[in-house]
Amino acid sequence: MPFPRRPRRQVDRRLGVRGEHEQRLTGLEIGEPALRERQRQRAGEAACVHGRHNRIVAPDSSYTLAAVFATADMQRLYSGLSLLVSAAVDGEACAALATFRSLELILDPGLGRLAADPDATPGLAWQGRERFARSLAELRDTALSLDSLAIFGCSASVDTMPVDSADVEAVLDGVMSTPRFLRETAGARLLFV
Repeated sequence: MPFPRRPRRQVDRRLGVRGEHEQRLTGLEIGEPALRERQRQRAGEAACVHGRHNRIVAPDSSYTLAAVFATADMQRLYSGLSLLVSAAVDGEACAALATFRSLELILDPGLGRLAADPDATPGLAWQGRERFARSLAELRDTALSLDSLAIFGCSASVDTMPVDSADVEAVLDGVMSTPRFLRETAGARLLFV
């Protein structure tokens, strides 16, 4: 059985071509390892996929800090609002989603009176309770007035609680579902209070 001959170099020795295997590589090619079996080069990004053209791909978030308020504890609400207001005053774009009891507290016009009740804030000293109540109400009002801080009401909370959606939209920046809020604030630091 005859064996086929292996391919050999097709270089005519009389032409003086030598050292073709010693060809120098450019600087960019040196660091590239050879592709292995079942590997191929792929595009870094699919063609024509940009946030504004493809609805599935969310646009880059403009928010740097986001918070979900779900607490009934006024001291925790105070801490969360304080973080957001501090960041918003420093120029960061912030967003918050108020759910259930937190939504009720934020919408309550008598929040200061409620925070002054010893049963509502049992961890505070008697002499500091009035100051805390005044500060919490002022902090909430400041948070609602800042342009760089958007506070939304959770749509599930608005649907299941005895609050009017028109009142929520009049006080807050709107009503939004939790999944949509998470998509809108993707990439931002997220706090859960």
